[in-house]
Order: sequence, then C-alpha cells, then structure tokens
Amino acid sequence: LMLYGEGPSPLWWSYLSAPHRLAATAMPLSKDDVSGIETVAHYTHDEDQAYLMLYGEGVFETIPIEADYTVGDMKLWLNFHKGKDPAEYDLVGPKGCWKMGAGSEVLGDEVVISEVMGERFENKWLMQLSLFPKKKSEASGQWESTFETIEEWVPPPPEEAWDEEDDDEEKWKKDVEKSEADN
Repeated sequence: LMLYGEGPSPLWWSYLSAPHRLAATAMPLSKDDVSGIETVAHYTHDEDQAYLMLYGEGVFETIPIEADYTVGDMKLWLNFHKGKDPAEYDLVGPKGCWKMGAGSEVLGDEVVISEVMGERFENKWLMQLSLFPKKKSEASGQWESTFETIEEWVPPPPEEAWDEEDDDEEKWKKDVEKSEADN
C-alpha cells in the first residue's frame, strides 16, 4: 500500500503488527490471541502503540490494541482475563465517531474500535470503553441493558457556565448535606 509515493502507509504497518490477522479480513481474536494481551501498569503516551482503558464493574485495566480490534475482541479479553460474562454487561463508547462531547452509546460486538475512536486512535491517545452492568429481567430472565444513550453534549458558553454562587462554600456544604440526607 503506497501513500503518495512515500512508501508504505503507517496504518498499513499497524495492521501488520497484529500477526494473527489483517484488518481487511476482520477475523475475531481467538482465546490464544487475547491470552497474550498483557495490561500495562502505568500508561504513558506511545507514538507507536495505541492503548485502550477498560473501566467499570471492578475492572480498571489498560491494554495495547491494534487497528482491527473490535468490541467483541475486548469482551473476549475481559472474559479470559477477568472472568466477565459478556451477557452481563455492555461496553459503552463514543456515539458515532469520537469528538469532544460526542455522546455515548452501547457498542455492538462488530464495531471496530479504531473507527469509533477516530483521531484518538490515529494519534495514539489513550482511549476508553466503559463497562455498564445489565440487569436480569424478572419477567423474561434475560439480561437487559441499563445504559441510556447520551446524545451529543455541547458545553454552555463561559458566561453561563459559572456564577458567583459557585464560590459560595456555605451554599455548597448545605447542598452536600441535603444530598446526603436525600440518600
């Protein structure tokens, strides 16, 4: 694969760095494949390797990922390394393609992580998928999602984002006390 005569595209080399498969074939990872994916103790930015944080439901792990890894691959990793039953949780990520305020949604097993993470993957910034528990329906006995899709969020303009009451410590303490009393 040549890009403007400059030699092989960097993305092509990331496909080759996953010897178990090429992205074009999109074959799911096997148990042998996921058994070799080790967590990193302390994430630091790496220009050559993308990392994904899996967070929630007793899991807080960061692992290296390749361009063709899917949500289903991450569920297999979670099952193998953490004993998580994929029927009992959803993996949640950006709605559509990542951008600031993109919103969040449950991602299907076939979703390719690098495609929904977009520039986060391309620039090798730390990415995150969140585990959300499902609940078992009393009526059907089936596991049902507890996550509600979050639409795109746009922050308010600065003049509306803060007011003088935000610096009122006494008001804050009263709000905390009221919140604790309500729970």
